[in-house]
Amino acid sequence: MVEVASLDEVPLRDVWRDEARDFTPWLAANPYHLGKALQMDLELESAEVAVGPFSADVVLRDANTGQRVVVENFLEKTDHDHLGKLITYAAVLEAHWAVLVAGAFRPEHRSALIWLNSISGEGSGFFAIEVHAVRIGNSPAAVRLDVVVEPDDFARRARAGAKTVSETASRYTEWWAAFLPAFHAAHPGWSNAQTPSSANWMNFPSGRSDVRYGLSFSKPTGASNYSLSAHVYIDDGESVYPQLEAQRLAIEAACGSALEWDPNEAARSSYVATYLDPADPADRDNWPGYRAWAIDKLGELRQAFADPIQALP
Repeated sequence: MVEVASLDEVPLRDVWRDEARDFTPWLAANPYHLGKALQMDLELESAEVAVGPFSADVVLRDANTGQRVVVENFLEKTDHDHLGKLITYAAVLEAHWAVLVAGAFRPEHRSALIWLNSISGEGSGFFAIEVHAVRIGNSPAAVRLDVVVEPDDFARRARAGAKTVSETASRYTEWWAAFLPAFHAAHPGWSNAQTPSSANWMNFPSGRSDVRYGLSFSKPTGASNYSLSAHVYIDDGESVYPQLEAQRLAIEAACGSALEWDPNEAARSSYVATYLDPADPADRDNWPGYRAWAIDKLGELRQAFADPIQALP
């Protein structure tokens, strides 16, 4: 007979004795766990952010959209104080997403978050995340984050039924809907993104908030064709870009091909890219080929840049 172990609940205070000194720093240092629950690639912006006389526990950003995510945490059952703080912090910090992480949720607070989602617009909303610590036998405790309230995108689309979705946005949504499953299958664990974008681009995490991998369709001014780029986007081009460019020969050797390096001196951001040209997003017959090229090139870029990015100060 197959022996199956049981999963035992561990008291939260046995793992994180104090919220401010233990749980908040852990949550800030491990955004991947919360990102997996929210299906976002989260990066730390700051912890204990001052908001008047109080402070928001953790402020994150979605690496793909750049949207701000405010997190309030509480290891006990929810109360009015923490729910009120979450709403205040989200408003003052102009966050798109507000997340309340707690040991348990009172029915009235769950209902309040559901109601807040019902009056929120697309691209914003509230999440309720129940935190558990579990273990098998004598193993170290592991975290489990259960989503108990989340924005209802289907209902929002129904309320926004009068809005006309452009043919271009619909096409990109269809493209990303086909791309993301293939991307996750080829590169498991790289990204938590599950929702197809309606834009011509998507970003994927590098482990640093100022450097991201990206994929985008574009048609430069004066060009006759669209192209598809797989690239490394560097938000802080003044300091980070020169350090990476100094390793250009080694990076291109690891990538297996020459890359286009653009310091973009007129702006703060910089790019290192490779292009598939032409690549027309309207040409659905060629989508499988575009998809295969993009998945391969993103993997090559990640392999070539992973160590240099990790070595950055």
